[in-house]
Amino acid sequence: MEKQVLKVSHVNAYIKQLMDKDFILKNISVQGEISNYKAHSSGHLYFTLKDDESTISCVMFKTHVQNLGFEIENGMKIIVQGAVSVYERSGQYQIYVRKIMQDGLGILYQAFEALKKKLSAEGLFREEAKKPICKYAAHIGIITSDTGAAIRDIVQVAKRRNPYIKMTLYPALVQGTDAAQTIIKGIAYFNQEKNVDTIILGRGGGSIEDLWVFNEEALARSIFMSEIPIISAVGHETDFTISDFVADLRAPTPSAAAELAVYDYYTLQNNLNQLELTLRQAIYRQLDLKKKRLELLKIQLSHQHPGLKFERKYQYIVELEDKMKMLMANILRRKQHQLDLLEEQLKGLSPTQRLKEGYAYLSDLQFNKITSVNQLKDNDKVMVTLSDGHVIATVDTIEYNKGDA
Repeated sequence: MEKQVLKVSHVNAYIKQLMDKDFILKNISVQGEISNYKAHSSGHLYFTLKDDESTISCVMFKTHVQNLGFEIENGMKIIVQGAVSVYERSGQYQIYVRKIMQDGLGILYQAFEALKKKLSAEGLFREEAKKPICKYAAHIGIITSDTGAAIRDIVQVAKRRNPYIKMTLYPALVQGTDAAQTIIKGIAYFNQEKNVDTIILGRGGGSIEDLWVFNEEALARSIFMSEIPIISAVGHETDFTISDFVADLRAPTPSAAAELAVYDYYTLQNNLNQLELTLRQAIYRQLDLKKKRLELLKIQLSHQHPGLKFERKYQYIVELEDKMKMLMANILRRKQHQLDLLEEQLKGLSPTQRLKEGYAYLSDLQFNKITSVNQLKDNDKVMVTLSDGHVIATVDTIEYNKGDA
């Protein structure tokens, strides 16, 4: 007789049926410590419940979370009530929690809170004590495991942002009994060498036990005393350690720490190119303005040049001279015209002109003019002056005008 071959889903469904019918598993109470806690956006809670020897997955749906009444955190010791069943899709069995009761704080969580309170009271977390992260770092120091994913993530992101960034790894243990001392030695090394601008202290995620080295007091004080700024990148975004609080800057992941520590070379280059272009344009505008201003000053200076003033004055004198000559010529022309008129008038009155016109001038032989017949007697010698000479004549007869004596 052949055995029946079942599908995987049939097997998981069968196991789930068995577990759901089990009297103990249907209503069970389990004591343990919370680890790997995650609150989903849907409102459901997922976490691992553990003791010293084993772990079991737990889920608490939103309908039961509403009645929880307190915030749960990693490290809490609790008692859960619910049912153990199988999630058929993955074949994983888990506790479907209906109720959670506090069973006192976990030893690690309690130690974490006590140290956090102590160091906070001493001022190790205060903002004013934190050193600024170098904005344009040329050399980054990294303290982490040389075999973990953290160093690969940091190097990959850093080189992508800046291919010229220099990085120095100080290999350290990031988990276990001696881990804290190796990390402290790494911080001391970089502070002694003083060859890096920023230190990244990091590792990947894990449980509170895995990350506990970063909650040790000696390491916290070493971070605080560092003269070089330190970025703490421990675990995932939801994980918090003492190192995160005391560091100069906390990054949610090692990759994010590289983003914060290493500037984007290409963005900076583009910004510098744009600034250079803007600066060049501003310089050219200023040069153009200064050139135009210089040309204007040259023109103004040329107008004020002594030689030009002399030329203008000389030109003015020449113009006055020409004007004076013109005025004198006009006056001379007018006077010449007047003289010509007077000359013509004088010509009309001139005895010589009269003589030329047929008149004669009568005088005695001593050139005494004779203007009346009363000055003459018969046989007197007289001189008759004509236009071209003289005539000596003798008076024969004297006749008087009618009415004259």
